[in-house]
Amino acid sequence: MASALQNRLIGTVIVVALAVIFLPDFLDGKKERKSETFAEIPAPPAKKPIVNPEPFPTDRVEKAAQRPIEIVDEKPVDEPVHVAQKLEQAADSAQDDDLAKQTVVSKPDVKEQDAGWVIQLGSFRHQKNVRQLLTKLEKAGYRAFSRPIKTSSGPLTKVFVGPDLQKSKLDSAIPHLQELTGLKGKVTTFDVD
Repeated sequence: MASALQNRLIGTVIVVALAVIFLPDFLDGKKERKSETFAEIPAPPAKKPIVNPEPFPTDRVEKAAQRPIEIVDEKPVDEPVHVAQKLEQAADSAQDDDLAKQTVVSKPDVKEQDAGWVIQLGSFRHQKNVRQLLTKLEKAGYRAFSRPIKTSSGPLTKVFVGPDLQKSKLDSAIPHLQELTGLKGKVTTFDVD
């Protein structure tokens, strides 16, 4: 009997061993093997040498972007004037009036007659004042612009209204502009440059 029990135990061990070995493969089903494909990386392109560009011609650009600035002897409207300077200005204007009466005026060139006209309102040192005045004029319906100038007291910005081809139209606008801005403007010829 020992041999029959022994045969059964050996048979059971063999069946269990076969189950342990083959059952997982049977339950997993068909296994797919992934094969990785290697792609060849192309060689890097030839490097171009780095060439420093020539320096930017800032001087040439600045000269082309700016028009020549005229140098005049004019006081800014937006800075307080001392009493002594006011008296000096009054005396200067009196001398200018005498000189104007003595000056012989010749007939203007045809070019000046055909030129446009603008009202020069004043010269300002501070850009904030220029922007405020330009905004006020545009809101009132005037076409206005500014130009930088150099004076003996430093750089200033002139504010103009216009241009217009009819001088009389600008002359009639001066009282309204004085009421609006508090500045007494004068009509001058319009120069494009």
